[in-house]
Amino acid sequence: MEKGVPSSSEISEYYDDHAERVQVAVGVNLRHRSIINRLERAGLKPADNVLEVGCGVGMVTGLILDRVKQGKVVGIDISDRCIRIARERFSSTGRAEFLVSDMEGLDLGRKFDFILLPDVLEHIPEEQHDRLFGTLEKHLAPNGVVCIHIPDPYILDWYRKRRPEALQIVDQSLSIGTMVQRFEKHGLILDRFERTGLWTEEPEYDWIEFRRAREPEVSTRRTSWRIKMQEWRFRLGLI
Repeated sequence: MEKGVPSSSEISEYYDDHAERVQVAVGVNLRHRSIINRLERAGLKPADNVLEVGCGVGMVTGLILDRVKQGKVVGIDISDRCIRIARERFSSTGRAEFLVSDMEGLDLGRKFDFILLPDVLEHIPEEQHDRLFGTLEKHLAPNGVVCIHIPDPYILDWYRKRRPEALQIVDQSLSIGTMVQRFEKHGLILDRFERTGLWTEEPEYDWIEFRRAREPEVSTRRTSWRIKMQEWRFRLGLI
C-alpha cells in the first residue's frame, strides 16, 4: 500500500481472492445490518431503486432486496468473481442486476433513489474520488440520497500503526472535510454525518448522507406576515 497506487486489475484480482475466502465465509454480520437500518432511517421505501457501489458478493444486497419489494437493485463491483457469485445468489429474484465496473465513465442511463457505498470508498484510490462523485451525481434522482459507510479514519490509522497486515490492498483514512468539498463541486451537500461504534465503545464507522443542494423556498405570504408582526411589536415598544 505504501508502494504507490495499485492498478484496477491488481485491485480486481485482490477482491477475486477476497470473495469466497472472506465475504462468503463471514456472511451477513452486525455491520451489514447496521447499514440497512440506517438506509431505512434515511427514508428507503419499498418502491425505491438502489445503486450499490462495491456490492461484493451481495451481503447487503440481500438485505436491501428484502426492503424494496417493488423496487430494483443494481450492484457494481470491480471483482468479476464477486459479481458471478452475486448473480448466482439473486438471479431468481428478477429485481437485481450486477455489473463489473471500476465506475470509470459509467453511464447506466437511469436515476436511482438511493446510491449506497457500503465500506468501499476507502478502497477506491482517492485520486479517483472527484470523478467518482461526478458519476454518482449523474445517477442520482432529484430527491435521491447518496449514503456512505466507511471505517472511521482514527480506526484505520490505529491499524496502520499497529496491525498493517490486516489492511486491504487500498485502505485509506478519509477526511469528511475533503469529501464534503468534493461533493459540493457536483451540487451535493452534506445532510448527515455520524460516528458510531458497533463492536467497541469507540467510534469505528462513519455514516454519511449527501443530497442535492436546493434553493430555499421563501413564502411571500409568510414573509409579509412576519414583517407586519415586527412592525406591531415595534409600535408596542416590545422591540
